[in-house]
Amino acid sequence: MASIALIAACGGNDSDDGTTAVPEDGSGSGGSSEPAVSIVSSRWVLDQLETAEASLQAPSESEAWFEIGENGDVTGSTGCNGFSGAAEVGDASITFQPLISTRRGCSGELGEIDNAMLSVLRGEVTAEISGDVLTITNAEGGTLTLQASDQPSTEL
Repeated sequence: MASIALIAACGGNDSDDGTTAVPEDGSGSGGSSEPAVSIVSSRWVLDQLETAEASLQAPSESEAWFEIGENGDVTGSTGCNGFSGAAEVGDASITFQPLISTRRGCSGELGEIDNAMLSVLRGEVTAEISGDVLTITNAEGGTLTLQASDQPSTEL
């Protein structure tokens, strides 16, 4: 596994593989331990979620996603409601300020995704990247698994 990470880190500058390197943060960590995709400035599309209330696989054409810009601005959609706010990204965590969202009523699975996603993206969460997969877990154990996407973001 370490050799795969080393190969990915070494080969990242020679080819256009669609990934984004993590910007230097001054922490002094070695280049081989950095993930291939940065939390910041990447579009993260929901793959699955686990909370006390719901355990769902996102539909294949999931419209649930979020991004954190270089300045900390958060934009996204649950597939039902758009949301925005601010976040601070740490080494292994993200702290979300209260997000504001539209208030369209959604029922069924879309409503469950809406409620669960917004409940996990609240306060300080742990964040772990493995390849192009981001896993976010809140203090209550709610988890979002998201896939990096090269699609451009859409306006809310």
